[in-house]
Amino acid sequence: MKKIILLVVLLLFANNVSFALEADDSIDEIIKKNYNTENSSLPKLPKTSPKSIESQTFLDTGKTVSTPPKSINNSPSTTNTDLKNIPSVPQKINVKTVKVPKWKKINVTFSTAVSDSSPKGARVTFVSSAPLVAKNITLPAGTVFYGTVVKSHSPQILGNGGLVSVKTDYVVYNGKTSYCEGNIIVLNHDKVLFNNIKGKNGYVKGVKKVMRPAKTFYGKSLKVTKKLWNSPGFILAPITYLPGALFLAGDAVASPFIAMFHKGERAYVKKGSTATIRLTEPAYIEY
Repeated sequence: MKKIILLVVLLLFANNVSFALEADDSIDEIIKKNYNTENSSLPKLPKTSPKSIESQTFLDTGKTVSTPPKSINNSPSTTNTDLKNIPSVPQKINVKTVKVPKWKKINVTFSTAVSDSSPKGARVTFVSSAPLVAKNITLPAGTVFYGTVVKSHSPQILGNGGLVSVKTDYVVYNGKTSYCEGNIIVLNHDKVLFNNIKGKNGYVKGVKKVMRPAKTFYGKSLKVTKKLWNSPGFILAPITYLPGALFLAGDAVASPFIAMFHKGERAYVKKGSTATIRLTEPAYIEY
């Protein structure tokens, strides 16, 4: 009995499978009738390759779409070679410093002589003539300051005098060197403008120098004229006076132009000259 029931179940299962297969075949037939894939009028898709994927043409619009360009990163990149080229800055450990504020004035004396013929970069030394009092320390008189010649030139035409400009760079205190930048504002009790030590302008002296021969000639002609005027030959007085007067007048007109080619005086700072230095940056003195 059990065998008969099992046989009936198997027969029913086989019929259902065959029905499903027939149903699937019928569906395929319907699709083939409605959509003839062999005679389809649809255009063939264009063949593309990986290289042409960047630009494709759509059939409906005719527009070309290209892939966006890669973004360019303008930020500087740091490589290993750049890191190797960075100089190493030595760091001082356990260094005590005291701040000397900006615009602080220091009275010094020149230990070396400088002039308008000193080359740029020439070394200059100063010695403080009075103590410099800071917060925790006092730089005594005689402290050595070092500087350099910033610029210089010899006397020039138009009456310009020579020029030399000096600034301080550092100071040595207790055997330690500290940066100390400053400009000279007073030299031998005379104000110094823009840190430029200049020779006197020679334009006025040039005018006087040009007019000196004319004045001498005019004085001689005037002396002769006076003698003739007090003698029977007074009629000749105008002849001796006019040349001297004309020469003096012409020289007075031409002397301002001729004096433009004269040079000024030399700029020279002797050893032992007194000066006042004003700090242009705060100085941190090590002690």
